[in-house]
Parts: sequence; structure tokens; C-alpha cells
Amino acid sequence: MTVRVTTLKGASAGAYYVEALPNYYLDADEPRGVWHGQGAGMLRLSGTVDDDAFLALMAGVDPRDPDSPLGKGYSETSVRGFDVTASSPKSVSVLWAVGDDHVRAEVLAAHDAAVAAVAGWIEAHAHTRFRSGGEVVVVDAEGIVAAGFRQHTSRALDPQLHTHLVVANKVMSPDGRWLALDARTLKRDQRTLSALFHAAERAELTRRLGVEWGPVVNGIAEIDGIDRRVIEEFSTRTKAVTARLSEKLDRFEQTMGREPTPRERWQLEREAAVDSRPAKDHAINAAVLHERWVGQLRDLGVDAERLVAGVIGRSLESQVDFDAVDQYCLVDAAIDALAEQQSSWRPAEIVREVAGLLPTALAATAGEVVGVADILGYGIGAAQGMELGPPVRVGAERRLSDDRPITEAASDRAITQWWILKEEAFVLDWAGRGVDPAQSGSSRATLDRCPTEASSAQREAAAAIAGTAPVVLVVGPAGTGKTTALRPAVEQLHAEGRVVFGVAPSAIAASVLNVETGVRADTIDKLLAEHRTGRPHRMFDLPPGATVIVDEAGMLATPKLAELAHLADDKRWRVGLVGDPMQFSAVGRGGMFGMLVETHGAIELDRVHRFANDWERAASLQLRRGDPAVADTYEHEGRLHGGTVELIERAAVSAWWRHRRAGASVLLMAPSNETVDRLNQAAQRRRIAAGELADGECFELPNGVRLHVGDEIATRHNHRTLETDRHEMIRNRNTWTITALNDDWTITARGATGTVVLPAEYLCGHVELAYAITAMGAQGRTVDHAITVIDTTTDVRNLYVPMTRGRESNHAYLAIEGEDTAAEVFARYLTNDWIDLPAHQRAQELWMSTGLEPVARTAPVIRVEASSIGL
Repeated sequence: MTVRVTTLKGASAGAYYVEALPNYYLDADEPRGVWHGQGAGMLRLSGTVDDDAFLALMAGVDPRDPDSPLGKGYSETSVRGFDVTASSPKSVSVLWAVGDDHVRAEVLAAHDAAVAAVAGWIEAHAHTRFRSGGEVVVVDAEGIVAAGFRQHTSRALDPQLHTHLVVANKVMSPDGRWLALDARTLKRDQRTLSALFHAAERAELTRRLGVEWGPVVNGIAEIDGIDRRVIEEFSTRTKAVTARLSEKLDRFEQTMGREPTPRERWQLEREAAVDSRPAKDHAINAAVLHERWVGQLRDLGVDAERLVAGVIGRSLESQVDFDAVDQYCLVDAAIDALAEQQSSWRPAEIVREVAGLLPTALAATAGEVVGVADILGYGIGAAQGMELGPPVRVGAERRLSDDRPITEAASDRAITQWWILKEEAFVLDWAGRGVDPAQSGSSRATLDRCPTEASSAQREAAAAIAGTAPVVLVVGPAGTGKTTALRPAVEQLHAEGRVVFGVAPSAIAASVLNVETGVRADTIDKLLAEHRTGRPHRMFDLPPGATVIVDEAGMLATPKLAELAHLADDKRWRVGLVGDPMQFSAVGRGGMFGMLVETHGAIELDRVHRFANDWERAASLQLRRGDPAVADTYEHEGRLHGGTVELIERAAVSAWWRHRRAGASVLLMAPSNETVDRLNQAAQRRRIAAGELADGECFELPNGVRLHVGDEIATRHNHRTLETDRHEMIRNRNTWTITALNDDWTITARGATGTVVLPAEYLCGHVELAYAITAMGAQGRTVDHAITVIDTTTDVRNLYVPMTRGRESNHAYLAIEGEDTAAEVFARYLTNDWIDLPAHQRAQELWMSTGLEPVARTAPVIRVEASSIGL
């Protein structure tokens, strides 16, 4: 995702764009801003942004009359606006950087058109809300006021074409009042904005310059013919400036005893960029930069003119227009893609998938792309689904933007497919038939096998798992001793000669289940795959009455749980589902374990054992519930740390390093792979600087990661035929230490399951550094100290899981903006919960206010021709 939405707060929110932003890029002939939106026209703002008018707008006053506020005035901490930053793919920036005047102008025009189209989409779906007649209504805004500040370079003067589209937090309501923008959908639809921007820019560049594109991954594609070697070349100075800035920030903190203010940070960034320039650079302008970039290519052995000539004009014969696009097939593919990932969706999410699926050979204007994607999402796509919410009252006032009642938040609409409802209904029925609320079939003999320190809930869970009920549900919050409950159950089943088998969502989790409880175990995928053949291997051919223990059941995707339920019915197996619905859910459609627990009840392990500090046991349960008040507890105990993204990442790596050097086990975590990659690189640099790794011979992977002897790596793909010297398979998330870099481009690595030689083809696609890990990847792990970096908006699960991995301590390093404190950000994130809810559960939520039972409804399919929107 390369469109990001940042909230702008405080009185100085606008100053950055008129004071710091031009200097941030060292006055490299960057353009001034451009006004966007019908709201700007209402204020007689058009063309080039005037600094005073922009500052007045961000201060909440009428640019035409600074003495007249636009609606309610702002406080010192009020939200002033939102920075929607749209960045072109690196290959597009490279084409602009080294192209001739014509090519550069066309690239800029394509970028600007895509930004304008995205601004138009934001405006078309902009809302405001207010109280009317005793209830909150959400109405269409009469346009937005936005200023677009296009930038050509990074602070390091690498080509990086991007625009800061600053959307003011002031919109006009239908009755003529200036009110706050309802930004819930703006923040929620960042991925849609990104998909629309990239699809629009691709179509513009295809139309204007005839470029071709590589594969679309997560909505983004690079220009075909500009290889990664060239792209990496134009990121080197950015890396140098980042390293120099890190040094300056360290020195500032040591000297001043505090973090720099935003203004001081801007100055340090400027100094870092200047320090990293070649000595001959004194005054930089666009012409000088162009020559430098052409020279960089020359040094790489690439001729700029040939590079450009080789990528433009390639698609002239293969281009298509919208007449060649089958709208129904496109929408069907979009809905199929959504249904793999979630149980219900909003029209904006259909728009996102449609944009990403548009053919890369499409030659069209940005406005056409965004318009078609929007009409397919809100028209055909929405009409083909089943509405989960209650029907709209006859005569209810509706919004023009989405034809929904004004009493309904735009973000509340939920659509699904009939077969998803059918699948969920079967699982609910299966569990309802199998759960024994009285636990009358529990194995009382199992209680004698439980350790004396086992809690009553652990004993109850063990007896139920070893009992006779067809379905058993056990909830185990973090640190409550799940293993203590499962081990005696497995022992009792073995003692009675009954077959028991364990499954888990991942191979590493299945291995841990086997080691800790003694049960034979494998992945849920392997068990299901064996039975799909009709001739399962004897290890998986379980007899009637066998008990299947599903560990981390909360991470089981709904289709897999439904398939297991059908198998259990057919084979007459017992199933014990053990997990925590408040930890991470499945990758894909999920949430059924939580709904089963809510519907049928479960045995809940309620005593937390993990933490050395008594206060943390109670606090972890508050964290699990998403109680914002617990933020004060963690702050009081010194567990929360705030700062800029660079500062918190450096501080987190420093803390990781201290614990590691002290001989403690420590986990360094972050929500996203992107942040984990940065943390891994920083941790590796620490080891090199300390002499733990030789900064010499290394293997460089295709993604630029360098591997040294002594590096710790993780394998990221199960490989059943690639074995260690102990005949153990290679599992996803196994960790290893490199012991040799071999002449045949293999590496030798040592891990907990033995020594293995990893071939080059495996290294190139399935190996990463293992100093940091995603929070989801850390679920199930326990260490001495846990450190998590939260550098973007997140939810309760991305806090609860990483903040409960450490026995001795758990620390969160949070990126903060404006006047926020780390505790305030932490508390705010605890109120977010982004788990995919089953469609049945989502329907229950939407119907709750009516007092009626949910009924899914389908709307008539309406064919929308491209010609109806002027195409």
C-alpha cells in the first residue's frame, strides 16, 4: 500500500507544508501546491495554493476573512486535516528521473491525473455527521477542500514522485454549515485509495507513453523493462541519509536529554541530507539532478536513452479499452478474491479489488478508471451480494453517494454471499449438536493425572478433552497454562487405548503441540489434504471415536473448520477446539471459533501464570478485553515509549540488543512485514558493528538482504522433503544460525531440529533474517522479554499478543503524532478490533437495534453500462 492517510493535529499542522516541506527537499525546484475539491471552489480557492490561505484553512478560519471561523473553532489538539500521501512505484519515478522533457512531462501529468481522480473519489464519498431529532445522522458532504503538494524526490534526493494531498477537516453540510469531515471511511479505505491511485496512474501511463507492466501485487506494479538493479540504485542515497539521520538523532538525545521537536527534527533531516551529498553539490536544481541520475545509470552500465526507449511504446498494439473488459467477470473475480479473505465486505472493498484486477494493458484516463471501478463496486458488485443489515424503512431519507439511509454509518454496510452463510450455518449446527454444556461425558480419571498446581479450569478442560462429548470448546488466554490442561488429557486417552491426533494452523505450532503434550500432530492442511484423496496415509486415517485436538483454533479459517466438521461427522471423530478468540484470527475468512464460544459456551482457563509481576497478570486480562484504562497501568510501570518512527525503531532495537547481550531470551516484533524488515536490518547492523558478524563475505538475496556466517535466519516455507541430519522436515518459522556459505550457493545452518543445507532456490524465496518477527508469527511464543514496535494504526490483537509474550517484561514502542502521548495512542488502539467476523455475527450486530432476528436479503442485479457514466 503506497497511499497512506495521516491525521494532522495541533496548531502547527499546516506550517510543515509551507515552511518545512519545500526545504525538506532542499529547494530542488519543487512545485507549490494545487487546490482540489468543490469545497475549495466554495471558498474561492483555485489553482496554485496560497500559503496564507492554506494556513488559514488549517487554522479553521475562512481564507477570505481570517476573522470568520469555518464552523466550530479548533482547540490546540483538534484534528486539522488528513495527509493522503500517494507515492508512485519506484520504476515510475525512475522513468521520470532519466527521461527527456516529453517523457518527464507525461509522467508528471499521469501522476497528477491519478491524484486528482483519487481526490474526486474521496469527495464523492465524503460525509459529515451531526445530531438531528435525537439521533446521529450521516449525510453527504458538499465537497472537500484539499491542497495537493507534489514532490519529486526523497530527502536524500533519490527520485521519489509523490504527492501530499492535504484534506481539510472542514466540509459543508447540505444545510450550509461547515462541519468536521467524518473520516472513519477515509482512514478505513486506505487500501482502496492505494488501488485506485495505482490503477489510474497505470492506465494514464499506458495511454500516454505505451509502457507495459509487470505483475500486479497488492494493487501495485512496476514498469516492465526497468529491472530491480536500477530500482535499487536509486535508493542508495536514501539509505545513506537514513543512517546519517540516525547518528544525528542519537547525538541530539545524548546532548539534550530529550527527543527533538518536529521543527528540530526537520532541521536534522536537512542537515543529514546535506551531509550525505557529494562534496561538489552546493546548489541543486532539477537540471543538475537529472544529470546526476543519468550519470548514476551510466556508472551502472545502463544508457538512460536506451532504457527509456526500451520501455515506452511497447504496449501500443496490445492496449485495450473498457469495451474489452467484461464487467461481470471482473466483479465476479473481485468478489471471489474478497470471499477468500473475509466473511463480509463493503462496496468500497469491491472497488479496491476491481481496481487491482483491471488489465494492465488498459489505456484510459484516470477519471475513467476511478469512475468505472466505483460504479462496478457500488453498483453491480453490491447488488450481487446479500445485505446483512436490516431493510431500509419505506420513505427513509437516503444519501446520494451510496443510496443508504442517513441514520446508517457508511462504514456499517455489510454484504456477503449465500454460500458463506451456508458454510457458517453448518459449523454452528455441528457444534450445537456436539457440545455437552454439562460436561457429563468428561473423563474423571484424567483428574488424577493433572499436576497438583493445576487450576480447577485446567482440570475441567483436561477431563473434557479426554471425555466423550463430540465437540469440546476450550478458551485459553495468554499465559493461562494450556499445555498443563492438554498433556494429562492426551496421557489419559493413550492409557485408555483411544486414538488422539493433534492439528494446528502451522507446522511449527503442530511441532510444539507434539513436544509439549506428546500427541502426534501435523497441520490442519495436511489432515484435510490426505482425506481429499480418498486414501489417506495411515497416520491420518483415524478410526471412529478418535479425538482430534485443534490447537490455536482461533486461527482456523472458516472453510477449513467447515471441512473438518464435515469429516468429523462422516468419520465419527471427536473434536476439541482449543484457542483464544481474542488473539489473532485466521488469514482469510475466520472468527468462527469466537462465535462458537459465544453461542455455545466454553471451558475458560482463567488463571494467568506466565508473568513474573503480579500486576501484569491482571493487566493482561484488561488488555485482552480492550480496556483503554489499562494504558495508564502500562505507562505507570514504564512499559510504553513514544516518538517518531525512526526514534522508536532505534530505541526498540537498542532494548533488544541490551537484553540479548545480557543472555536473556527476547522477541522483537512489529505488525507488518515492512517494519520487521527494517528492524531485521538494524539488528544485523548492530551485530556487525559489535564484531559478531564478519562484514565481508556474504550472500545477497534477490530482495537485497545479505546473509553472513553467524546470521540468524528463519525458513518461511514448509518443505517435507528437505530434511535435517536428524530427518526432521523444514518448517515455516523454524529459526537457524548460518554456519557456512558454500561454493555452490547453498548455505549450511544449524537449528533446534539439526543441521541442514539450504539450496539456492529455497534461499531466494523462503528465507529471511530472524532477529525480528511479526506479532502474528510470535503467537504461541514465550520469552523473558518482549518488545513490540507499533509504527502505524493498529488494533487490540496487535497489542494483546505481543504484550503478553514476555515473562519478565513487555514493552511497546509507539509512533506518536502532534501532542499525543504514548499512553493515549495505546488506549486508542485498544478500542480497534479488525478481526473478520462471521457473516452471521456481523448480521446480529447490525440487527441488534431492531430487536428482530437477522434475515439476509439479496438485491436485484442491475446491469450498468460504461456508457451510462459517460465512457
